[in-house]
Amino acid sequence: MADRICRRDLGRWILAALTTAAAWALSGRKPAFGLVAAAPRPAPSGREAFTQRALEMRRIAIETGDQPFGAVVVKDGRIVGEAPSRVIVNRDPTAHAEMEAIRDAARRLGMRDLSGCEMYSSSRPCRMCEPAAYWANISHLYYGSPITDGGAPQYGC
Repeated sequence: MADRICRRDLGRWILAALTTAAAWALSGRKPAFGLVAAAPRPAPSGREAFTQRALEMRRIAIETGDQPFGAVVVKDGRIVGEAPSRVIVNRDPTAHAEMEAIRDAARRLGMRDLSGCEMYSSSRPCRMCEPAAYWANISHLYYGSPITDGGAPQYGC
């Protein structure tokens, strides 16, 4: 009987330890183990978070040897498309970050009409990318850091 209790308690302890470790891993924080932990910084939200993700895509483009541009497409507060520039890597002059993010969003959503979507870009979209956003029905453009409100995409940029 005592043997069963120990095994059961050990099983509960292991389950608790694994659950706690999984929670730490998902939160991105490290356990303090008796030390005073630093207060967690609030994660950027909304436009700041989407701009940060576009800048992260820019960093990825640079690391892969491409041009320094990144973009994300957002719908209803969640990212539905994202991409770094792939012009050099793919040897494709149309593989700008914004174009690739539009393509990614269209694939993920299963439609070419991106009405209600916003685009966040690491810099102002070029004369090819802004009309592409227009034709995709993207409602609003934001670019750069600090965030600049580019308004609705225009066809004749």
